Amino acid sequence: MAVHGRPALVAINKCDLKNPALPTEDLAGLPAEQTSALTGEGIAALRERILALATGGAASEPGMLTSLRHHQAITTALAALADAAQANANSIPHEMILLDLYRALWALDSLTGQTTSDDILNLIFSTFCIGK
Repeated sequence: MAVHGRPALVAINKCDLKNPALPTEDLAGLPAEQTSALTGEGIAALRERILALATGGAASEPGMLTSLRHHQAITTALAALADAAQANANSIPHEMILLDLYRALWALDSLTGQTTSDDILNLIFSTFCIGK
């Protein structure tokens, strides 16, 4: 399983159909959240669970940036995410939105050291057909 040993969550869509064939419990040992893209049911709960997974539950804790370098990195990441959201709202191609997301990730990576540019390039080239 590709997510073995990593935080993961299964999103089950179309819960508005009340289809008895839809799983209602954990899948392969992973927590599941039922949602409906049509009605929005379960979306808020899904967001909360994603945030909890992404932050290890630390998102609800207040924080304070005490370093100028940290403040600049967070400011850059927030600006890049805002640019990505605006580009998405303007129907800019996803390949171009990835550049904004990469800028946000790079800024956060300067704090955490978790992701390398090779990881990003591998993701981009494995997902999109660029230059063909």
